[in-house]
This record gives sequence, C-alpha cells and structure tokens, in this order.
Amino acid sequence: MKDVEVGTLPGGFPYLAVGSGRPLVYLPGFTPEHVNPSGLPARMAIRSVRPLASGGWRVYLVNRRPGLVRGMSMAEIAGEHAAAISAHFGEPVALVGHSTGGTVALQLTADHPEVVSRVVLASTAYTLGPVARKAQWEMAHRLAERKPGYHLLAEGFTRNPVLLRVLRGLMWTVGNFGPWPLNPVDMLAMIEAEDRVDLRARLPEITTPALVVAGARDYFWTPELFTETAELLPNGRLVLYPDAGHAVNVSRRFYRDALAFLAEGGASRQSG
Repeated sequence: MKDVEVGTLPGGFPYLAVGSGRPLVYLPGFTPEHVNPSGLPARMAIRSVRPLASGGWRVYLVNRRPGLVRGMSMAEIAGEHAAAISAHFGEPVALVGHSTGGTVALQLTADHPEVVSRVVLASTAYTLGPVARKAQWEMAHRLAERKPGYHLLAEGFTRNPVLLRVLRGLMWTVGNFGPWPLNPVDMLAMIEAEDRVDLRARLPEITTPALVVAGARDYFWTPELFTETAELLPNGRLVLYPDAGHAVNVSRRFYRDALAFLAEGGASRQSG
C-alpha cells in the first residue's frame, strides 16, 4: 500500500489516508483497539474507503484516540475529534461515520457544526437500537476479560434461525483465538459512552446537510429509528435499502449514493 499515508491527527488520533482532493474524514465502526491497523486488517480497511477516494476525495480513515478514560461522555469524545479536525485541516470537512463512528459523527455535527460541511451517517441513528445496546455491551466486557464475545453480535445480522446458529458458531470460533485488546479501557470507554447517547431532542437544531444510509435488515437498530433520525434532521434525507443489513458501508450502492450526496456540496474536486 505504497499510496497510503499513515499518520496521527493532533491529539493522538491514528489515521490512514488515501486519494487526492478535498478532505473527507471517515469514522469507522467498532474497533477493539484504538490504533492504525496493519497487515490484512489495514488492507481491508483501505479497500473499504478507496471507492470514496476514487470520487475525488482525500479520505482519512480516523480511529478513536488511545488513552480514553471510562466515564467520558460522547460529547467529550466528539469534542476531541472536532479539535483534532480543526487543527489538522483548518476548514470544514465532509464527514462519513459508520455504526459507532456514525454515533460520533452525529454528536460531533450537533455540537460542532462549524467543523462539518456535510455528513453521511451509515448504519446508525440518534440512539442505539435494542439489539446493538445489549450485544455490544456484553461483547466488549467479555473481550476485556479475554473471553470470546463476537458471537454475541450475530443476532444483529440475521433473523434466520439456521443461519443464526451457524454464524454464532463461526464467530465464537474466530473470537476464541483472539487477539484480545491490549488496552480494553479504550474499548470499554467508547462503548459505555455510546450506550448513554440519545440525541433525538437535538436533531431539529442540526442544520448541516445529512444523509442517513441504512439497511432494513440491520437488526442492531430498527427501520423506524433510521427513519425518525432522517425525518427530524432539518436537512436530512434517508436511503433505506430493503434487502441490506449492517454492512451497507461496503456496498456499491452506498458508495454511489454517498458520493452523489457529498458532490452536491461542490466539495469534491481533484487537487492540482
């Protein structure tokens, strides 16, 4: 990956960057470690954002910073993100957040609108859905105890009883071999902060153009939560794929719809 920049934003936020053009900050979903991935995970992460870069953006895949403290609020975490983005870029950026990264993106946009030009919220809503809340809480605490936990997420991916049993078994097997987070405090602080988020009352004051993209078969949330989030945002709109699940962020139609939305702001242009 010779074209990939590895760096750290002010405040200690690790990032991988690819592409050329105006800056687009991408906040990923759950990560057990607040570090830049390496090896195969890094290649997979970059592959997931290359289609956005091909649309004329310099994409920064930004993880949460290491050294979080349990008890931090999502507002505090988002505030640190906003400070890092402002210090590094010196201008409002396009923002894309998936799942947990979407929660950070929504809080950041609510509290620091001067930092964000447009925001894409993928597979996330103003609060956690019931399955997401229970599953990720239990998963994170099991991982912190060096016990398999990823299988607890299976219910968010399928309602088919046969597939559910198979998926649980596969995820348990993979999770049983680790690797375990070296610093579980980061992971727990992030999950516990997200567990307390409810931004419903804040949505009407968020005037930043926003696109909510989700799958109707994303059982971590509900279609009603996605719909309500988009409807309460003054400049929000919803794209709900009826046959898609949680991983909408790696589908061709997501890239198509996200890039079309971001281009409406006139922000996407190749650097000279």
